[in-house]
Amino acid sequence: MDDNIFHAGERLVQERTGERGTALINSRSISTGIPAAARNFVGQQRWCIVGAADAAGAMWACLLSGEPGFVQASDDLRSLQVTSSDPQGVLARMAPIADLQPEQSIAVLLIELQTRRRLRINGHVAQASAQALEVAVGQAFPVCPRYIQKRELLPLEAEPTSNSSTGTDANTGTVLDEATSAWIAGADTLFIASLGPSGDADVSHRGGRPGFVQQQGQVLRIPDFNGNSMFNTLGNLELEPRCGLVFPDFEGARQLQLTGHARARFGVEADIDQTGGTGRWIEFQVHSWRSTPLTLPQRWRLLEASPYNPLVRGVASAAFDGPPRSQVTR
Repeated sequence: MDDNIFHAGERLVQERTGERGTALINSRSISTGIPAAARNFVGQQRWCIVGAADAAGAMWACLLSGEPGFVQASDDLRSLQVTSSDPQGVLARMAPIADLQPEQSIAVLLIELQTRRRLRINGHVAQASAQALEVAVGQAFPVCPRYIQKRELLPLEAEPTSNSSTGTDANTGTVLDEATSAWIAGADTLFIASLGPSGDADVSHRGGRPGFVQQQGQVLRIPDFNGNSMFNTLGNLELEPRCGLVFPDFEGARQLQLTGHARARFGVEADIDQTGGTGRWIEFQVHSWRSTPLTLPQRWRLLEASPYNPLVRGVASAAFDGPPRSQVTR
């Protein structure tokens, strides 16, 4: 097993949690190209999450949506191309990371909510133009389905005509207001973008019952449940605090993006049940936020909450009832 596949921050967290051996075993799934078995999966996706730094160095996560085929793997599986039929182009819809430069580090997460499948791709920008973004793959690996809420995409013609979000309007701020706080409090899904010690971008999924993200002023507390033991995000935060979050609005076809810095906390006994027993939290300090429509106004219906979601004290939801399964390390 290649011990050098993890950087110092990842190894530190793996050792601290006693999960180093499991991480090395799971690292066998990491490849330098898109797995051949995932080619069709890539081309079928209707949305993806991109993580990168803006021109000032702030980290952001961004949701892109489109028709199947707007993301494609190259014939040699060494690159990923994201295109757009929007006259404004794909990069214009990626604000505030629209000024991507060749060789810049970038991460892409493809996630299929109806099957709970996901594929993480980390690499660098090969080409960036108005109509297409090409990502050269450095690492690619599938991730387990835990904590993903199963949803189905509603037909565009079935969308309500009110509250349409097909425009390009953006709301921004530096302080979380009542509307953004309510959005966060009701969220069951978010994505987090972070940076490794060499500036390598990464983006990953976090899910739970509504209310699993706690807010204390300008600080968000995100529980870190058991996962694949590789600790890509927490390992990055050990060495580099810059971080970005994005919360999808599945019913309103919008996204809430936040940038700031974060730290990981370990061994927190208070509220340990809300971390699924890990005692680990990510504390995210908000610097600024922006709310924008999705590139294609997709809306989703919740079908089933993940059975692995830990309970959230004081929060009840009919769609999220039933006891969670026991937490096991993959």
